[in-house]
Amino acid sequence: METRQIVVISGKTCSGKSGLARLLEKEFGFAVVSNRRFIDDPQWRLWMEQPEMLDRRRELDNVDFDQWMLRETRAMCQEEENGRPLVVDHLDTLAQVLQFRQVFGADLVHVHLYASDPTLQERYAKQVEGNPDALPYDDINQLRDDAEIQALKDDADVRVYTERSDSNDTLVRVAARLHLYTPPEIRCVDVLIGGQYGSEGKGNIVAYLAREYDVMIRVGGPNAGHTVASAAGTFTYHHLPSGSRDVTARLLLGPGMTIFLPGLLKEISACGIGPDRLFIDPQATIIEDADRDAEQVHLVSTIASTGSGSGAAAARRILSRGKTTIRLAKDVDELRPYVGTPGSYHGYTSDRLEEAYRSGQSILLEGTQGSGLSIFHGDYPYVTSRDTNVAGCLAEAGISPSRVRKILMVIRPMPIRVGDPDGSEGHISGRLKHPTTFNDIAQFAGLEAEALNAAEKTSTTNRNRKVGWFEGDQFRKACALNAPTDIVLTFADYLKATNRNARRFEQLDPDTIKFVEELERVSQAPVSLINTRFTRDPDPSDLRSLIDRRNWTARSDRR
Repeated sequence: METRQIVVISGKTCSGKSGLARLLEKEFGFAVVSNRRFIDDPQWRLWMEQPEMLDRRRELDNVDFDQWMLRETRAMCQEEENGRPLVVDHLDTLAQVLQFRQVFGADLVHVHLYASDPTLQERYAKQVEGNPDALPYDDINQLRDDAEIQALKDDADVRVYTERSDSNDTLVRVAARLHLYTPPEIRCVDVLIGGQYGSEGKGNIVAYLAREYDVMIRVGGPNAGHTVASAAGTFTYHHLPSGSRDVTARLLLGPGMTIFLPGLLKEISACGIGPDRLFIDPQATIIEDADRDAEQVHLVSTIASTGSGSGAAAARRILSRGKTTIRLAKDVDELRPYVGTPGSYHGYTSDRLEEAYRSGQSILLEGTQGSGLSIFHGDYPYVTSRDTNVAGCLAEAGISPSRVRKILMVIRPMPIRVGDPDGSEGHISGRLKHPTTFNDIAQFAGLEAEALNAAEKTSTTNRNRKVGWFEGDQFRKACALNAPTDIVLTFADYLKATNRNARRFEQLDPDTIKFVEELERVSQAPVSLINTRFTRDPDPSDLRSLIDRRNWTARSDRR
């Protein structure tokens, strides 16, 4: 007895059998056994006209007593030695189905599709429209006997009335019966977010981890810039997941993305990313010049916004519902090779993610900015235009919380904010509880003050940053909002310059080790990664800047 999943489909002509078989092949890797494929030799099959095809089928059925499709299916089983599941796109009689059951036993699932005769005839008329030689529907329909139809219906494991179902709807019902969907308890998504006010060094952490993941997904917009140093040089990512050019993972830009088209196209070109790797959700929002202009007028000079237009575009999308003044990714010709098609089975990010779940692939979601900048949980109005915590990032990506395996929260020992737009007077960009200067930090840690001040510029606007000493209660609030499984500490050299030379945990300064232990007590999570330094122009002979203390890996091939 064979031990592989076999699906056989029955139903009248135009009930949806071939469409279902094609989708099982396309979306779930089934091999299709077609009753049009195995009649006589290839040349005969290629040139066979419809009436002759019908006559030949009936002849074979009479001579071989309903076993000819079974014989061809078993032959295909021998060809598909890897146990690939098969779908037989058309059985006409209960006798054929029972022959299959005898051979394949419990591995066989019989699907019967049906619809009203007027609907079937209407579908057929659309198929043959413009063909004057087309036969009447009754002549091409092989399943005519009412008793036979009822017998197939009664035998079926899945019976689908396709009157009000298209092929995708039918696929969902059949795939669920076949247990092809991944159960929600399968956790394969790791999320990395910032725990403070942005610029925690998330990009370099993502780039370090990227080699372990099959899929990387980004949310947010170009207001967040993630600067990454690698052997290929320093690069700032505004749209693409950090480290995209240095790995081979598939890349997804979720529906919550706001896209500045010239910037994204430039990134795609600079990183050499093709449509085979990058997928953009058709519902991602396009930032227009008017959005950027609006933020320059209203936000840049008041709260030191980046002026990227991301927030204005998001607001306009809300206010423009029912109007034609909003452009989405699906509306942009230049993005067409990368954008899914609405209405197709794999037209959206959620579909791509489901495919990854089913394949057991590891997924890394890269968050944007920091927890303290959340529009809901930050110090309003000194916030960004979205929820930057785990829940918000998952919503923008289209990922259920039940899929999350690890939550990595990145923090600095001294949080930063963008410098105040009016200096020490007038408008501010947000408060720091314990403000200090980079000169004081340099003196505290034994670093060079001039180099520190030069390095601390924002990735997107190249503005000066302001800095403060560590805020314990803000850190705890971020932990409560995100429940991290792992803490990532960056800029360890700001605690002590000698940390730059540490390659193992025990080589860190003793006070730094005490700080790490305190972080673990407050968060109730391990500090799994420690960044010892950030270098804009790294020495390619030694790029080690992370102490990796994890007891886990995201590599799907290690599971």
